[in-house]
Amino acid sequence: MLQHVKKLLFLASLFILCGFPWTTFDWDYVNKSIDKKYPFVASISTQSLKKKMGQRQALTIIDVRDAKEFKVSHLPEASNVKDARAIDLPLDTTIIVYCSVGLRSASFAKKLTGRGYSNVFNLRGSIFEWANKGLPLRRGDQVVKVVHPYNKKWGRLVKESLHAYHAD
Repeated sequence: MLQHVKKLLFLASLFILCGFPWTTFDWDYVNKSIDKKYPFVASISTQSLKKKMGQRQALTIIDVRDAKEFKVSHLPEASNVKDARAIDLPLDTTIIVYCSVGLRSASFAKKLTGRGYSNVFNLRGSIFEWANKGLPLRRGDQVVKVVHPYNKKWGRLVKESLHAYHAD
């Protein structure tokens, strides 16, 4: 019995030392992780972006996901750009970047601010939160109600009914 307890204590210690995430994988965990890794990247909420779009404010919206993800659906007026070095706009342009949950786009935003862009915002919750709230999605000019779930782990953050498994 004592030997089993020692093994369990050893495994628990190993998990702690290796940084095993004891917290639940949810939006709170994801957002805190992004904030910790990219503390100087500004963000914008889905509601604030929707309002700015409705007011027809001058925005450049960049989807940093892979082309196959973008092909399934994207935000209205979004361009699919994978490399921050490809952006050639005035440095004061308001740029909104997004991906599936905000991690890839936070990295992209950091690269843009490092190049001198001063009005760069990462969409908090990215396309998954946008879709979860029922906000408009496009596939080209077509209105759609599905999103690429990225993979099984990250796809848990978007409603199952919104998953596009065979949209390619």
